[in-house]
Amino acid sequence: MKCIGCDNDIPNGVKFCPVCGARQPQPAPVPPRNMPPQPQYNGYNGNNAQACTGEISSPKYVDFGDAIKLFFINYVNFKGRSTRSEYWFAFLFTMIVYICCWLIDFVLPVKVCTTIAQMTFLVPTLSILFRRFHDTGRTGTFVIINYIVGLVWGVLLVVFGILALFAAFGADLSPKSIDVSPANFFEMFGLIGLFGLIPFGMNVYQIVVCCTPSVSYENKYGRAPF
Repeated sequence: MKCIGCDNDIPNGVKFCPVCGARQPQPAPVPPRNMPPQPQYNGYNGNNAQACTGEISSPKYVDFGDAIKLFFINYVNFKGRSTRSEYWFAFLFTMIVYICCWLIDFVLPVKVCTTIAQMTFLVPTLSILFRRFHDTGRTGTFVIINYIVGLVWGVLLVVFGILALFAAFGADLSPKSIDVSPANFFEMFGLIGLFGLIPFGMNVYQIVVCCTPSVSYENKYGRAPF
């Protein structure tokens, strides 16, 4: 090749002429063949992720609108994974709906709005909890166990409240094997309260898991989020 400065013959590919020191132009790099263009993702920008894939799917880092869509699309989907953004945006949506229902029930004489919302959101809430646990590499069985333990504790609270009313009014409508006298009232209250520490601790653990970042690799529940 010829030097652009002194026009002497110089070796091919050198950056500077060994004679005059002039900088030589370098050829543009040739992209490798048969390499498809790679999409560029910008972290938690759900719209950008949607633009790159052309679909709304899970797992992905989503915005509020996409999270609501995924919440209902995966209504009974207990498989796969859900990212933190998908779960917490869906949680925010359900809380907004619950607050609106509470306000409506406060005004209307028939208190059914909150009950309808609870029945509507029960299954998708459990399913997204399953997928959130999967996204952190954990089994979703804990979600069902936590729900059952909380349900049992709630039933015990109702039964204890009824027995407490019996004891307060001096009525003995309980089975003969159950002593609801005031002497045993605080003992029963202590046992119920002690048992309540179990669902409380399980709920704290569930919140911690839901705040845990996604595992950054594909696991047995699905591909890594993008």
